[in-house]
Amino acid sequence: MSVRRSLFWSYGSQFVNLTATFTTSVIVARLLGPFELGIYAMALAVSGVLTAVLSFGTQAYVVREGELDPLMLRGAFTVNTALSFMLSLGLIAAALAQWRWGRDDLELVFLVMAAGPIFSAFEFVPVALFTREMRYSIISAVSVLRTLITASVTLALVLGGSGAPGLAAGPVVANIVCALAYMALRRRDLMFRPGFHQFRAIATFGLQMLSINGVAQLAQRGSDIILGQLLGLAALGLYARASNLSTLIFLNVYGMATGVIFVQLSRDLRDTGEIHHSFVRALRMITGIMWPLLIGIAVLAGPLVLLLYGTRWLPAALPLALLMVAQFVVLGFGMNWELFVLRKETARQTRIEFARAAIGTVIFTIGCLFGLAAAALGRIGEALVGYVLYRPHIDRLAGTKPGEIRGIYIESLQLTLAAVLPAVLLMSWWHWSPYVPLAAILAAAAIGGVGWFMLLRRRQHPLAEEAARLFSRLRR
Repeated sequence: MSVRRSLFWSYGSQFVNLTATFTTSVIVARLLGPFELGIYAMALAVSGVLTAVLSFGTQAYVVREGELDPLMLRGAFTVNTALSFMLSLGLIAAALAQWRWGRDDLELVFLVMAAGPIFSAFEFVPVALFTREMRYSIISAVSVLRTLITASVTLALVLGGSGAPGLAAGPVVANIVCALAYMALRRRDLMFRPGFHQFRAIATFGLQMLSINGVAQLAQRGSDIILGQLLGLAALGLYARASNLSTLIFLNVYGMATGVIFVQLSRDLRDTGEIHHSFVRALRMITGIMWPLLIGIAVLAGPLVLLLYGTRWLPAALPLALLMVAQFVVLGFGMNWELFVLRKETARQTRIEFARAAIGTVIFTIGCLFGLAAAALGRIGEALVGYVLYRPHIDRLAGTKPGEIRGIYIESLQLTLAAVLPAVLLMSWWHWSPYVPLAAILAAAAIGGVGWFMLLRRRQHPLAEEAARLFSRLRR
């Protein structure tokens, strides 16, 4: 399958998954309270810590190998299966610990979640082979199936009064169905007998992937556990709702864009040996659209939370606004992963990630001692630490001139001001009340959007060029 078709299937399925996941989260928040969602958030945090520790990237190892050796594939399957069963045992141990502490609510959630990794282990070989062959139509179709089953089962159980265990059961049922689907689609390649060929090479690769990808996840999930222990499960539920919405917006706008940009940067580096032009253009486009979006949501966080989740979730509005500001700062050193990977400096990035995670966790923990808003404020502190650590390397890796990126930031700040100023004036007029009329919010957003687009055209911004090109194609 071509890269273009692969991207089409990937982004098409991601749009469906995003729509279904977001809709389900809104309905669940309307049905359950912060404490029940806090229970599930704590279980997810513990599961995330275990997953980060046990995540070896064995699928990536199979995909990157030049020749497909059946013995190597069996060794990778064995390692992945062992890690999956260890994850299940870890969740069972967590359930037993909750039973000893008399917390039956969390115990049941952990027990339900423990079944998921066992079934997922048997889809490893089919998924790795489909990915290696770039058969993203099948992967995307099963991904949509997984999302729809998760949403359907979760909503059915929550509506039936199951509470937090119902949230855990949806993904487990989806894992079982999708594992069976993958096994049926790739029956000839299934394997159940263990093997240890290339075990040392797989383990070495896994430790490298763990040091790069697992540190951030470990810090994130560990911070959730700290918040839940210090402020309680209800506070964790409120924070998780704000954090999930923030992450959903950030990853599905920024993440989709950088996936395409990475391909373009890789091609430029192979063809010309430099990535300056593509990087600068991409940075202007990303900050030009993401900064107004993030700050706009931060300004309108109160009305947005009220509209989506209802009055009992209003305490999540201030954390959501602060998390949006943190994402705003993160974009100040955006695309760092792409640059370090392309320049083959992942060892340096690993050291930076360790320092960022350690300092960020300390800042977040201190914030938790002063309340939910202070904890979210700690994320801004963590983002600033990341900016200080990463920013000195961006010019060198991207080949930009001194002051060139600063000029891009000034331009994007002007666009942000043009886009959000009407909303700021509106919220100030209403004394930052979440009960601002929806019509007034839409009017302010429309005025800001017009001002933003006019400034884009005046500065001959790449976003204006892309909009004109799209409009021309639609006319034809």
